[in-house]
Amino acid sequence: MKRVAVVYNARSGALLARAEASPEDQLAELFAKRGVDVRLRPFEPGTLRIDVEGLLEAEPDALFVAGGDGTVRALAEQLAGGDVPLGILPLGTMNLLARDLGVPDDLEEAVDALLTAPVDRIDVATVNDSPFLHSSMLAMLPHLGRIRERVRGQRLGVFRLVDRAFRLIRRYPRMELSITVDGAEHLTRTRAVVISCNLLAAGPAPIPGRKRLDAGRLAVYVTRERNSWDLVEVVTKLFNGGWQQDERIRVYEGKTVEVRSTRLALMSVMSDGENAQLATPLRYEIRPRALAVLAPGAAA
Repeated sequence: MKRVAVVYNARSGALLARAEASPEDQLAELFAKRGVDVRLRPFEPGTLRIDVEGLLEAEPDALFVAGGDGTVRALAEQLAGGDVPLGILPLGTMNLLARDLGVPDDLEEAVDALLTAPVDRIDVATVNDSPFLHSSMLAMLPHLGRIRERVRGQRLGVFRLVDRAFRLIRRYPRMELSITVDGAEHLTRTRAVVISCNLLAAGPAPIPGRKRLDAGRLAVYVTRERNSWDLVEVVTKLFNGGWQQDERIRVYEGKTVEVRSTRLALMSVMSDGENAQLATPLRYEIRPRALAVLAPGAAA
């Protein structure tokens, strides 16, 4: 690989932590010392489409994104359906897709692995036409995500997170939802729903990975907890990989999913860590093999 483009999130904590050089200078050096020509653009949501079009005019071998899952998702939306592969430099908190693709956490090792990685194609899921690459969460889970963001970096942040999370769990009501998977309707009362782009596998925290990224399936996980402590245990199992034998988590699979609420015109949705208010019904679809990616794990 001789020529690449990079869109980087200058607010990434991993880049800012290296105070001796600017994020742009750090990334330029990473590629220059490997003999790779690089063009760089900071991540700006308002001009992203124009910025990506400008970078692709130079016909790079790949477009890299340096940032977290939200930045990766935004770049994937621009490249989906095309042939230029996306390379992920994991600089976020969770780095969900990067882990599934076998990208090393260390920045130097990630660059080395991606420059020699094979190109693969993976599925892209959508909710109301907005893409996501790993999972979309409903009911109480987006509110837990907001609490996590508010206390991040604060002194005693872990203790505040636990305190606020337990208060939310105690008061959050069960939602009455109609979940239709490939035309089959399922009525439920729940406080936690996860819809993933392909099936989650058993695995360690913080969130289990996936064995397949191109199976063309959506998976729906619905908790059926009896009380607040039940919910804590069930959600913990869902995210630490011990959920597969738990009868309190119901699993559905299909190519299309529709979620309806008789009470809500808008619903909080957290997709790949990004929160949004979306109009109901929520319509989920999957675009098989829509995104070309650099996949170091495929070479193992």
